[in-house]
Amino acid sequence: MKRHAILLLLGIVFLTFQTTLLSYLPIQRIRPDIILVLILYWGFTLPPVSGGIHAFFLGYLMDLFSGNSFGLYTFTRPLLFYLAQLFKGRFYLESLLSQSLFVFVFALFEGLLILTLLAALNPAPLGNLYSPFFTFFLPQSFLTGMITPVLFFLLQKLCITLFRTQETGLSERG
Repeated sequence: MKRHAILLLLGIVFLTFQTTLLSYLPIQRIRPDIILVLILYWGFTLPPVSGGIHAFFLGYLMDLFSGNSFGLYTFTRPLLFYLAQLFKGRFYLESLLSQSLFVFVFALFEGLLILTLLAALNPAPLGNLYSPFFTFFLPQSFLTGMITPVLFFLLQKLCITLFRTQETGLSERG
């Protein structure tokens, strides 16, 4: 129980950091999605049930903080967690390039999924959806992929320090 409380607190700290401090970057709309990096890291290190609940909770909190259409992140974040769970035995994520590429692809997938859901669920036509993809989602996915190796390293060290047991995740998969 203590472990789950610490993980939820870590998620809330990441969410607070993302919504407050990262909003002061020079480019307002393009900022890294550190919650996505955290959820994908959890996809490699947490069990399916508890990790899925954590991803759902963070997606729900993101919907509350963002003010966007309710339920988009509540749906996409657990979906991305379970996709990471599905692929965790198929990818070697020890190199910095593979970590960055993995998160970049997942961030692009989430962007496409959100645009598709917005187009399908919005009663009024949204207009051209290609421009937000190229001006917002592509640069944000690239920036998120660039910071991934640093965050994966810090999260791995934090988990080892907090829980005093070696995580079965990035460093122990053979």
